[in-house]
Amino acid sequence: MNIEKFCEKYNLGKVRQISKMTGGLMHKMFKVETSKGNYCIKVLNPEVMTRKEAIHNYVISETISNRAKEKGIPVSSALLIDNNYLTKYEDNYYMVFDFANGKNFTDEEITIEHCQKIGNILARIHSLNYQELKLENKRENEEREYDWESFRTNPNFDKKNYQEAYLKNYKKYNSLLKRANERFNASNIESSLCHNDMDPKNVLWEGENPIIINWEVANLSNPYRELIENALCWSGFLSNHFDEDKFAAVIEEYLEIKPIKRDCYNLICGNLVGRFDWLKYNLERSLGICTHDSEEQKLAEKEVSKTIEEINRYVELIGPMYEIICKLTKEANHDYDELIEKIIASNNLLIGKKYEFITAGFTNTIYKVENYIIRICTNLENEKNFQKEIEFYKNNSDNPYIPKMFFSDTTKDIIPYDYEIIEKIEGQTLYEIWYKLDEAEKRKIVLKIIQILKNFHFKESEPYDFKSCMQSKVTELQKKCSLEETLVQKLLNLCSKYFQQNKFGLIHGDLHFDNFLYDGSHLHLIDFERYESAPIDYDLKIFACYKDVPYLWASAKTDMLTVESDYQTFLNLLLENYHELHEIPYIDERLEFYHILELLNDYKNTQNLEKLERVKKIVKELQSKEKTNNNN
Repeated sequence: MNIEKFCEKYNLGKVRQISKMTGGLMHKMFKVETSKGNYCIKVLNPEVMTRKEAIHNYVISETISNRAKEKGIPVSSALLIDNNYLTKYEDNYYMVFDFANGKNFTDEEITIEHCQKIGNILARIHSLNYQELKLENKRENEEREYDWESFRTNPNFDKKNYQEAYLKNYKKYNSLLKRANERFNASNIESSLCHNDMDPKNVLWEGENPIIINWEVANLSNPYRELIENALCWSGFLSNHFDEDKFAAVIEEYLEIKPIKRDCYNLICGNLVGRFDWLKYNLERSLGICTHDSEEQKLAEKEVSKTIEEINRYVELIGPMYEIICKLTKEANHDYDELIEKIIASNNLLIGKKYEFITAGFTNTIYKVENYIIRICTNLENEKNFQKEIEFYKNNSDNPYIPKMFFSDTTKDIIPYDYEIIEKIEGQTLYEIWYKLDEAEKRKIVLKIIQILKNFHFKESEPYDFKSCMQSKVTELQKKCSLEETLVQKLLNLCSKYFQQNKFGLIHGDLHFDNFLYDGSHLHLIDFERYESAPIDYDLKIFACYKDVPYLWASAKTDMLTVESDYQTFLNLLLENYHELHEIPYIDERLEFYHILELLNDYKNTQNLEKLERVKKIVKELQSKEKTNNNN
């Protein structure tokens, strides 16, 4: 590149001084002082400019920035050089901007007021009319899945400072990316003009007045996805100082101008797609796959380390971000505060105590009242199960591993719903901590799980024809899933083989890690609405799926914290230490059969063909095992 000759050719003045600017992660930026003025000149990355549509995209982005400027949005946009925003000179592409004297704010300098201004500007950008710009509104589905293993085996990998961090994390990436793709596609609906990179490095401040720079990726995009990403960046996330108030300030100010019309959970998860794309791109740059520029490789090496760490922190913040947005956007369609106030006023345990609505709970309305949890069965279809739970708590009041029930009411005299007052159990769900534990800690918790289960698994229980129940489940799923007759017959044959003998007891009926609370020393089990008399191994039907799909039973808070690679040893650990299960004939095969039923239930709801193919594979493996056993 030759900036002096470029300035001379395009009449920008005689160059007096050139200073390299920091901040460009893909391109090179220079402050250029000439006899005619001060400019910021961007020299575009040659590798980027070889991409199809690159030039067209830059023209569109600058067209958008100029549209924003026309509408009073504070913008730094490219100057026209020979009637073009993008100019090729010799072997490089250049963009020229008037130099702005503003400064970027660090996360420590950013205030609530700055966040509010960003929310306001973002809403105004998203409200711009783009119809006359005749942009193509692409809504492509994401189906990315990368060969993360290939980066580990690259000859240059061992020389990189991110080696240890990458090896610790990469096995979970395609599990997260696959689900991020699904959520991205599910939320890929609205489009508006978006800047697409309006984080603090791309906003200059002249005093308290912002100027939005670097519009190179501006285009039609999902506005709510950009809103969430910008709220996160301006909240201190990039420097690992996430501030909930700053995050909320961006969104709250945005809502003053533009409403959010979608549930944001899919949007939040879908935003991981961009981070994985950025990680892949920088792995390729740092390892010399797509560039031989040593300076660019060093920059990319730093970005890999940073992005690995950001992905981990982002996943942990999905739950908190979703909760904040829900509080700011959800209308009170079902406001039950009046009910909880009546319950408090009528019960001596609660009188005078403050209450707080809890967002957890899939089937009931739940409040916390200091050291108590009040569960209200506002879903009348769940009333029978709710009453079962009340019965369970009454009959197991001496069990130290479950919450104490202090009061229940099914009369509907106080409120028109059944409700119960139970002990508030301290701790986190196992989904929240499992991915952080080493094998010794996991084993310790598994032993506690077994201790809890034995407490009611060994209660005397009336036996019944469980084999027929399993066969009925198969035939019911045949109708709902339109299963091939040959597959159904194979399942029925396996069922007849495995379920002749059963060890009955009381089972929880919904064992998954969101129903276990752990405070670091004590483990408790909650939610007994589905308890029943059944073979005790049937209580492990969800655990039997944890090697494949442990996240199917996770809450919004823990869904993306949960990946298969963290659960590969769990069921084996449980079976190794729950010795009474070994007395059950075909215990391994029975668990695989439960696995099949759970996969088919998911297939029924999602029509995900991968689940059906997985079922067929397990059936084939079971048949092969049977054939081998018969030959022996």
